[in-house]
Amino acid sequence: MSFRAAAFTLLLVLPLTHVAAQSKELRIGVDRCVELIGIIFKLAGSEEFSPTHLPQYGADIDQFFGAQRNHEAVMLARGLRERYGVGQARVMAIPIRLTDPPELKERVPFDSVSGWPAPAAETRRFVEAARRFAIDSRANDFFTSHRTLYDSVDGRIRPALERAVDLAWFAPYFGIPSDRIFVVVPFLVAAEGNYGPCVQPPSGPRECYSIVGNTQPDSTGYPKYDAGMAGLLVHEFGHGFVNPLGNAHRAEFERSAPRIHALVRAAMDIQSYPWPSMVNESLDHATEARYIVAHGDSVQLRDFYRHQLRGSWFWTEELANLYAQYEANRNAYPTFAAFMPRIIAYFDSLPDRVPAMQARYDELRPKIVSLSIANRSASVDPGLQEMVVRFDRPVRDDGWSVLPVLGPSGPTAESRQRFPTFTWRAVDSTRVPFIIGKGLDAAGTTFRFGLALEQDREYELQLGTPHGYGFRNVSDGVPLAPYRLRFRTRPTNASLQR
Repeated sequence: MSFRAAAFTLLLVLPLTHVAAQSKELRIGVDRCVELIGIIFKLAGSEEFSPTHLPQYGADIDQFFGAQRNHEAVMLARGLRERYGVGQARVMAIPIRLTDPPELKERVPFDSVSGWPAPAAETRRFVEAARRFAIDSRANDFFTSHRTLYDSVDGRIRPALERAVDLAWFAPYFGIPSDRIFVVVPFLVAAEGNYGPCVQPPSGPRECYSIVGNTQPDSTGYPKYDAGMAGLLVHEFGHGFVNPLGNAHRAEFERSAPRIHALVRAAMDIQSYPWPSMVNESLDHATEARYIVAHGDSVQLRDFYRHQLRGSWFWTEELANLYAQYEANRNAYPTFAAFMPRIIAYFDSLPDRVPAMQARYDELRPKIVSLSIANRSASVDPGLQEMVVRFDRPVRDDGWSVLPVLGPSGPTAESRQRFPTFTWRAVDSTRVPFIIGKGLDAAGTTFRFGLALEQDREYELQLGTPHGYGFRNVSDGVPLAPYRLRFRTRPTNASLQR
């Protein structure tokens, strides 16, 4: 079936032969406008658009667009980020309101965007500059030269997704007409981040996007996609239904949500969720759980709840169980909107209960029982060549176990500079090259890393992460609470004087 005329320009990169095969509710394809805006913000220094699993594509971007680093569009993108916090998902909310480059016509007015942080006039000034950037840089020549990559990505992701997600479940569950179009956009500029913005054109159905970062390539160098992405899409599609409800009741949620957010701030900050986003994510996580229940996968549900706890979403299972009361009383609650007062009352109960939820979970976490470098020591021997950490129980040898201290968008430039040089990891009695996230002994209770330290220098590293990666219990996957280790080495003359 054909695209709606209002949205057709967004996915012109797709061959017309693919259009007929797509569902009217699901569109899939690389989007040149998304790529272009991502490239501009990448040139502006937005860290979230720098990591990539496609190094050749990243190198091509640098070579083709590098001369434009001082372009007005890049300068304005940097200003939007620094003055108004336009980053992450807010960046992705820009291209879905525009037609393809180089025209970049405003098909959905920025004035109509509720909660948009930047003045519409400044956003339009950026779009005008982006239009000139597309022309000055000959961006469409770049996109044309990478058509083989885009076609390969489109062909790989579509079969994995078209039959993987039950789109028909959403609208009846929320008690509203089926008036959404879902658009999956593989984002090739960067690997990090998956974004779910929605847009309401002046005429036509609401469009809900799932913009997914590039994945690890296979042996051919092209990204690979599988049906495991279905969970991500259920999450992103759910946002199209819950976000309008969460936003409409922002004033009521403001009674409790900022207090809840303060209790789990570290985990929410690392996931880039201020309190309004935390509310919408909570509503969506519970929706995901009920979707899993409806499709009968108890193992997946158990793993889902475990993952929620690792990210400090301690209330997800309770909230999902509350949704079950909505499902059982559809006469009283014909729409989910009618059930929102119950949801708001539940959130009002949380601030006083979250500390106990945290305490119960912390009891399950593995603990560090000894560390060969004393935290905050200012006199570590620069000749030290080994670091040893011991846990109170076996933990799994996977994930990002030791890494630079994280900021909201990952490790910062400063934290990378303070990160020690690791030279080897121990596998029982054998020393092998260091790999981040690997280094436990066979018992799973001790890891040893080789160090190369410099004199009179401050170092800092982090064990585990606020979103639950690394050093998880073997028995139930509960992670170590994030542990920051900071120390300073002695000057060499201080070593000699001792």
